[in-house]
Amino acid sequence: MGILFKSQELFRRLSTPARCLPAVARKSSRHSPRDAVQKLTDEVGQLLSCPSTPESQTKTEELCKDVHNHLLVILNVLKELSETCGKNDVLHGRAKVTQEQLHVLEQFLAADLPVQLLSQMTTLDFEVRKDVMNVCCALLWPDLPEEVAAQVMEYVRFHPTLFNKLMDSYANEEAALFSGAVLRSFFRYGQLVETFLTSGKAFELIGYARHHCIDVAADAIYTLRTAMLEHKEVSGPWLLANYDEFFALYNPLLQCQDYVVGRQALALLAGMLMDRKFQRVMLTYVSNEQNLKIVMNLMLADSHAFQVEAFHLFKIFVVNPQKPLRIQQILVKNKDRLVALLQTLHARSNDANFSADQQKVIGRLLDMQPPQTFPRCKPLGETPSSVSGQIPAHCQ
Repeated sequence: MGILFKSQELFRRLSTPARCLPAVARKSSRHSPRDAVQKLTDEVGQLLSCPSTPESQTKTEELCKDVHNHLLVILNVLKELSETCGKNDVLHGRAKVTQEQLHVLEQFLAADLPVQLLSQMTTLDFEVRKDVMNVCCALLWPDLPEEVAAQVMEYVRFHPTLFNKLMDSYANEEAALFSGAVLRSFFRYGQLVETFLTSGKAFELIGYARHHCIDVAADAIYTLRTAMLEHKEVSGPWLLANYDEFFALYNPLLQCQDYVVGRQALALLAGMLMDRKFQRVMLTYVSNEQNLKIVMNLMLADSHAFQVEAFHLFKIFVVNPQKPLRIQQILVKNKDRLVALLQTLHARSNDANFSADQQKVIGRLLDMQPPQTFPRCKPLGETPSSVSGQIPAHCQ
């Protein structure tokens, strides 16, 4: 059974900045950090080889308890490293990281334990999934020493299967939210956003945004929003280069029957198109007549929030000074109904900016005239004998 959230909790999570803050780990005296890494390596190996049968359930539960204890040790090491980085040394200006601490992290990464643990998310119990999530998030805490951060960044950025494992977990309702939290913690860094986008995994996120489980769908669209808006200098050029494939998958989200997913998809699109970093994407999007039809239909939605969000997209089509012919024709043909609709649309609060935009768009629509078109010139070979063979000036 998946992790359930009330609707209020979903909206809170969707509006919370992408950040993972692991809980403070309890100290364990059973094993030294070096021993914990070795034990973890053995335990993960046993989990991988343990068959999924009722007879092996007891053994799996015991292994999960051991993994939990050893992950707490690793989390304590990371916590100590972050605290060390924040302390000042009287003689040297900064407290030094011990070789023991560095060696433990090197062992942890060299054994490929982050990815090995992520690959077992679907078999681990709830508490251990949280531990794996917390450790993976803590690996990229912003206050870790530079030498540690550089090692972790290299590991995450160039690992051949890390993002594959995280995306695979989205197929499992009980593991998806933990993987989403790890992804969003990675997206604090532009280099990792670039790695994720170039891997093509963003297209998979769009697919998971249509998952039948609302928790998975909402988490996927939230994670996609973080990937696209956290480092726009990276995502903007990527989206322009992958425009056709992205919007072939994304536009159906705007018409999704699920309110949460549809509204968040609409808000993300507005966030992208109204940002300067996505200007060339915006110009391409508002030049497409099918996109205009989608946005016009969204302004007819029963939801007031949908209508307002769709209006912010619609106004870009109207004020675009280089509207293609078909866009102009659609707007002129429907301008009376559009003006009537816009006049009934009001922001819930006394929003002066909204009112100004509303009046500007209505004014532009009222001023629009049918675009001038010229008759299509016939090929010279089809010109009637009574007409001279000279090509009219407007067809040259």
